[in-house]
Amino acid sequence: MCDPSKQLQEPITSPLNEAFSRRVAERHMTADAFIERHASGTLRKNKRLGFCWRDQYLAERAAYEFGFEFAVVPRSRIMQGDPYTEGDCHAITEAGWHIERYITLSIWPEDVYEAKYLHVELADGTRREGIGIVVGKTSAPFVPANHVAYALVAEYDPTRKTWLPARNPA
Repeated sequence: MCDPSKQLQEPITSPLNEAFSRRVAERHMTADAFIERHASGTLRKNKRLGFCWRDQYLAERAAYEFGFEFAVVPRSRIMQGDPYTEGDCHAITEAGWHIERYITLSIWPEDVYEAKYLHVELADGTRREGIGIVVGKTSAPFVPANHVAYALVAEYDPTRKTWLPARNPA
């Protein structure tokens, strides 16, 4: 039989410490190192050719670090409010589930995640809105000053007046 008292005396396993150390190293990787190791071929090639690469880097780094649905924008391009819940709305129900899971499983105590109703204006003038996650404060050094990482989890289409299916931000 298994003796539970012996299990409690064992220290945290080395593989867990190693995994966390790798995760911290990834978060603090320089832009050049990230691009060479993880970025798309387009970003790597075009950076070497002298293209202006910072915007594509931020898009790829945010997706890699926070999750595929995340982006980084200047704070001036995003308005935040309290999200409202509605009964019998699958997108809002699922958004709550995804957001709760994302916040609960975060390993970064310095990061502040909030559920918000968002209005975002992208650099090309496109406007998006819906319920999402805002990373109001982060230890990720690649997020520039006066910028915020966000993910629209349940997007609202104001033209059709309907909720689009919720997306898992992770």
